[in-house]
Amino acid sequence: MPFVLDLRQKVYVSLVGLFITTLLVADLVAGKYFVFMGLEMSAGTVTFPVAFVLTDVVNEYYGKKGARFMTAVGMAMLVTAFLLIALARKLPPSPGTFIPESSFQDVFGMTPRLVFASLSAYLISQLLDIHTFALFKRVTESRHLWLRALGSTALSQVVDTAVVTFGVMVGSRELGEIGQITLIQYLYKIAVAIVLTPLCYLAHGIITGKLGIDPMPHLEGVEAIKHV
Repeated sequence: MPFVLDLRQKVYVSLVGLFITTLLVADLVAGKYFVFMGLEMSAGTVTFPVAFVLTDVVNEYYGKKGARFMTAVGMAMLVTAFLLIALARKLPPSPGTFIPESSFQDVFGMTPRLVFASLSAYLISQLLDIHTFALFKRVTESRHLWLRALGSTALSQVVDTAVVTFGVMVGSRELGEIGQITLIQYLYKIAVAIVLTPLCYLAHGIITGKLGIDPMPHLEGVEAIKHV
C-alpha cells in the first residue's frame, strides 16, 4: 500500500518543518548581538518570535498534543544539531579549507552553558506557551485569536528571555546590566509578537479559508475527539 498523507497531515508536517528551521537559525545566530535604536539585542530575537507564532498556529489546528509533539521533535533536532556541530568542531581542518579554523571555532564555539540555557529556555517556554494558549482558547470559547496568541507569547517569553540571557551572561556582566538587557529583549519580542499577530490571522485564512481545514475545537473530552 502506498504511503499517502492527507491535506491536514501535509500542513502539519510543513508547519513543523518551518518551526524547526526557525529554531535552528535562531540558535545559530544567537551569539551575534546588534544595536537597534541604541539597544543591544541578540540576532536570535529576529527569528525566534516566528517560532512562537508557528506554535500558536499548530496549537490552534492540532491542539496541545500536536503542539507538544512538535516541541519534542524540535528539542530532539536541536540536541542533534548541537552534537553534530560539536563533532564538526573536533574534525581536523584541511590545509585547503575555505574557512579559517579560528573563524569556524569562533562562530560555532557554543559553550555547554549556552547550550543548556538555550535548551532549557526553549522547553520551558514552549510548554508554557502551549498550555496558556489552550487555556485562553477554552476560556474565550475559541474567540479572540489575537488574545490567546499575544497572551501566551507574553507569558512564555518572560521565561525564555530570562533563562537564556541570565544563563549566558551571569559571571561575565553585572546583574544590573543583565537585567536591563533581559528587559529590553523581552519588550522587543513582545513588540515583534504584536507586529506578527496578523500572521496568525493570515495562516487562519489560508488553512481554513483556502484549504478547508477546521481548527481544533476548544471542547475537551468526547466532543473534541468526535470533531477530529
